[in-house]
Amino acid sequence: MQKYYFPADIRRADVIAAEECGVPSVVLMENAAKSAACEAGLLADGARGPFVVLAGVGNNGGDGFAAARHLLIGGADVVVLKCADDGRYKNDAAVNLSILRRLKSEKLRICDTPEMTDAEISALLDEAACVIDGLLGTGTTGAPRKEAARLLTLLDGYENIVALDIPSGIDPASGAVYEPCAKAAVTVTFLAPKFGMAFEPAKSVCGKVVTADIGVPPFALLPEEPALTLLTGGDMRGFMPDLPRDVHKTQRGNVLIIAGSAEYRGAPLLVARGALRAGAGLVFLAVPEFIAPYSSEKLPEAIVVPLAVKGGEILSRDAENVLSEIAPKCASVVAGPGCGRSDGADELFVWLWHRCALPMLLDADMLWFFARHRAELPPRGDVLLTPHSAEAGRILGMSAAEVDSQRAECARKLTYKTGNALLKGRDTLVASGCSLKMIGAGSPVLAVPGSGDTLSGIIGAFIASGMSVGDAAAAGALAHATAGEALEAKRGVRGTLATEIADEIPSILR
Repeated sequence: MQKYYFPADIRRADVIAAEECGVPSVVLMENAAKSAACEAGLLADGARGPFVVLAGVGNNGGDGFAAARHLLIGGADVVVLKCADDGRYKNDAAVNLSILRRLKSEKLRICDTPEMTDAEISALLDEAACVIDGLLGTGTTGAPRKEAARLLTLLDGYENIVALDIPSGIDPASGAVYEPCAKAAVTVTFLAPKFGMAFEPAKSVCGKVVTADIGVPPFALLPEEPALTLLTGGDMRGFMPDLPRDVHKTQRGNVLIIAGSAEYRGAPLLVARGALRAGAGLVFLAVPEFIAPYSSEKLPEAIVVPLAVKGGEILSRDAENVLSEIAPKCASVVAGPGCGRSDGADELFVWLWHRCALPMLLDADMLWFFARHRAELPPRGDVLLTPHSAEAGRILGMSAAEVDSQRAECARKLTYKTGNALLKGRDTLVASGCSLKMIGAGSPVLAVPGSGDTLSGIIGAFIASGMSVGDAAAAGALAHATAGEALEAKRGVRGTLATEIADEIPSILR
């Protein structure tokens, strides 16, 4: 589990460390620089040539000066390229520059880049064992300008860059990447990773991220709820409730699934299989009556509930009566996969929203109805939306591309009236209340027909087990993603079926 914070939270923690704990800011800079120098040495791995430090005029430049000193003390040749004259550096940066100048070592060169040609700077970069980017920190906004922009342009194409705190040219709050920017092999981020570093395109620009402890007491990092929590496979243990040895099938949590149509007869089976493999007790599979015999034959473990149809469409009034009898036996509802967009399905959606009190997952076509009726729906806090980018765009009145460029913001917007949302895709996001989680696992294996149906069933089972809707969404998405990784390790990225994803879930939960 990795926690990400907004840059403002990190700056506030620095202030608390200094004002309430008496830790001087120059000490925090010293600790940060020492960690960065260590990572730079590891990246250089004995390569010949100097360490070249690019130092901007802010505290990021001060980090660079201090890192240069540690490298120099360790016996390395160091070239410091600062983008302004000494008078521009203030406070802790000025202190570390002054210390560096007093060392008077033959292994140290300090140059002002405004007085150098592009060719001179490029020659130094070419021979560098490692380049340390200390140009721009978290306090800068917008695209790099003036001398910093010039130096970053000259950095383009180098693969031996260590960035201090963030790569210069990214927005640590949003994940946007400006031109020019430093593409780092390693980013040594101080105290905690910044929110924007979790999202593309900044994520790729950061390279390997190493978090440096700089001496800030843990209680200083506020708020307690991080801006984002990244979950990986090992975090599954924190979600799964204990299962008593004498458990009865009805105590595992029963799931009601409403799915399927003439065109999509397999979707209900995939949802039910996902729910059963995730540990659900009884699974009631409510499907149009003309596919009920097929469903019973293919998945005898499910209790198939035929829904009356006319002209191929569900008769909503009859369906409501049937479901009213079954719902009290269940602990969650999964509705939407393959159900179609008939008038009967539309009426059934409205009934579910207003009359069904069970926590509910809406997927596929039920998301379409949610978008249609969203304006007049009363708020609920126990509904989970599970859209991909295009479906989310329809709900929010945006294009899929716009959703992908603002994933965190869109995930939060989707919780309006529902309380919970799971935005599918690379780096799946789960928003619930003030919490935002990212799934740090996955595989191309999962990009197959029916994969989302299986995911819905897994989450439905977890909700029925007693988890909160938000936790069930995060745990289900994590189990699904980890199953994809396990299948990729076994057989590669091609040819996996959605049923096989479901069948891998017990091993993941074990």
